[in-house]
Amino acid sequence: MAVKVGLEAAKEVIAIREKWHTKKHPFFQRMAEGKLPLRALGVYMAHHYRFVQMAQPSFGFLLWRAPVDVRKAIVENLAEEEGMRAIPVPGHVPHDHNKMIFDFCRAAGLGEDAVRTIEPTPAWWARRLHYVHVLREEPLGAALAMQSTQEGQQVALNTEITLPAFEKHYGYKRDAEEIAFFAEHAEADREHSERQLALCAKYIDTAEVAERAFAVSEEACKLRWASITDLYRTEVLGEKDLMPPGLAA
Repeated sequence: MAVKVGLEAAKEVIAIREKWHTKKHPFFQRMAEGKLPLRALGVYMAHHYRFVQMAQPSFGFLLWRAPVDVRKAIVENLAEEEGMRAIPVPGHVPHDHNKMIFDFCRAAGLGEDAVRTIEPTPAWWARRLHYVHVLREEPLGAALAMQSTQEGQQVALNTEITLPAFEKHYGYKRDAEEIAFFAEHAEADREHSERQLALCAKYIDTAEVAERAFAVSEEACKLRWASITDLYRTEVLGEKDLMPPGLAA
């Protein structure tokens, strides 16, 4: 069997992303039907905030070891996240992405303190740690591939699920300030993930790097799916965590 490197490897990374795409998760399917409590999505975004607070600084591991083209992409990505630069799409202006998270969570019933202090579930912890580990330890092409599977999911998730559901079922127009995070990332993460895919195609240049790229990408996608499952069980099904005797859930 021929080794998949370059563009063929990037296509395999996309296939892994699509196999585990969280737009298909029952949590978001409930939202598409208008049956997901808005607060449940607020809890999701609070966990996303905690994830980003660990994931973004880990970009520094790539900056330290990456060539110029990758460093430039990372710096531009971070500048957009911090509201220092607009995404390269006509009509867009800079937005502080953390502020947009807090704006939505407030509309969903979670104050800033609740967002900042929410306790990550085991799957959210695993997802955070895996992300940092990959950026620190894995080959450059593998790290870029993994990143693309995460940001790349935001495009279809928002264009196909969240934004239509907000307008149809939850009373928010696409340009409403409360849901600006979702509208922005429908565009921003398209550009981010396409750039990451182009770079990972360039740097997945051996069979060994390809093998690691496919492995860490699939693990990241599984953990993303599991993190949403944690919330589906607690916020939708109302399940409680099993605790040792004598400890309250």
